[in-house]
Amino acid sequence: MNFRRIEWIFILAFVVLDIFLGFMFVQTSSKSTQTTGDTATTIIREMRADNISFKNPDTSEGTGYYIAGSNESGLKQLLSQLTEQTARVQSGGKLVSTLRATTTIDTRNPKADLTTFMSQRTNVIHGTEYVYDADLSSNGDYVFVQKVADGEIMTGAGQVHLFVNKNKQLTSYTQTYVNHVKTLREKAVTISEKKALVALYQYNQVASSSRIVWAKLGYSRLLKLKDSSVYVPTWIFAVRGKNSSNVTLHRINAFTGSSMKNGSTASDTSSLDATVGMMWNAID
Repeated sequence: MNFRRIEWIFILAFVVLDIFLGFMFVQTSSKSTQTTGDTATTIIREMRADNISFKNPDTSEGTGYYIAGSNESGLKQLLSQLTEQTARVQSGGKLVSTLRATTTIDTRNPKADLTTFMSQRTNVIHGTEYVYDADLSSNGDYVFVQKVADGEIMTGAGQVHLFVNKNKQLTSYTQTYVNHVKTLREKAVTISEKKALVALYQYNQVASSSRIVWAKLGYSRLLKLKDSSVYVPTWIFAVRGKNSSNVTLHRINAFTGSSMKNGSTASDTSSLDATVGMMWNAID
């Protein structure tokens, strides 16, 4: 039996285990729906009492897949299609490019100009497979995230960062890409934003007097092996601490309600493809 087949068997076994845990979570929750609802409402009140500011969370459930993708981006093999730029692919699979012909960007409405740039195959490989994300973007660093299944990859594994200087000129970009994406099973129900927010608080990931800047559902890496990775729907919360300009991203598994973190705060944002002033307190 070759290694790749063993790896896929391991991935599927892990997914089955995670599905089982998610099923147990849903079953346990369904047995005490009224009690859970009352508890969630009580915890939301506690968060307000702790001076944690946030918009009223959505109570509706969603859907998502377990998806798998190659750890090899495949970008190096397609470098020849790029023009008017000097591009190279680093050992980790990230493409780094410096443009020889600059493009002027309307920074009041950067999405339109940047989307046009991304749509040209001679500018960005697989550029049409990404969408602009204003929440992850900052002045001078505009982020596009990779579309997969029915959502987007909300980690450094599938992003394009476009860098615009003070003269509003697009000068360079970096790119990561999840190749050979496939769904591993049928679509499943995800927990609501409200339940995820409650879980975030119960895991002590929101301090008193902090602010939840935004929340969204996207895909995060659940399991990484030598050649492949498994991604799972995840509630991502951007949290700004009291008297701090930094925003930390926290993740809750949208199938099981468990916290997804690496055990420490990642302060080296550049190594994780995060935007300026943003800290990733989660797996990439």
